[in-house]
Amino acid sequence: MRLAPALAVLLWVAGAAAAQDTEALPAGYPPKLGGAAGQLGGKPAAWEFFDFSIGAFDASAWVDSDYETKAVQLKLMGYAPGQPNDMRFRLWAKGDFGPAFRSGAAEAPVVEVLRDDDIEGPRLSSQGQQAEMVIESIGPKQDNSYLRHVTGRLTARLCPQDWLFKSCQDIDLRFETDVQMGSAVVVQE
Repeated sequence: MRLAPALAVLLWVAGAAAAQDTEALPAGYPPKLGGAAGQLGGKPAAWEFFDFSIGAFDASAWVDSDYETKAVQLKLMGYAPGQPNDMRFRLWAKGDFGPAFRSGAAEAPVVEVLRDDDIEGPRLSSQGQQAEMVIESIGPKQDNSYLRHVTGRLTARLCPQDWLFKSCQDIDLRFETDVQMGSAVVVQE
């Protein structure tokens, strides 16, 4: 049969048309929202937060209500400075703030450093250890913006989980970043 060459040409034409319809990402994409810096295991460490949104909210620093508990949560996914596509050695932190986003200490914070792209994979984790997430300031709501500026700190004892790391490490970070705010989040001023 001669269908294979015709099918190959058809697929090539469809692929070329789809490639022409794809818009290039804007210069400077993704925009940097802020960062966290301090120490991990007594050595300097830093991460950055980015806004990956294109047509839908998708930031690596955001506040929203948990689907099940309805608690307002701050979630931070930090990337190596200047490396928003590198999934290795990312910072993952989250904390509950009750019915409203507010300054002060989070309830049940979790702080982790992920080895690879899998959140459930090898990591250094504060689970079962002491951890603290504290919001020091929440900036005012800005006109025509879904972002708010937040400062705070993270401290925790991180121990290996599924990672052949030699020992537990202490992390002590300060963060300053814009965060994407969920539409139904109440902010306690």
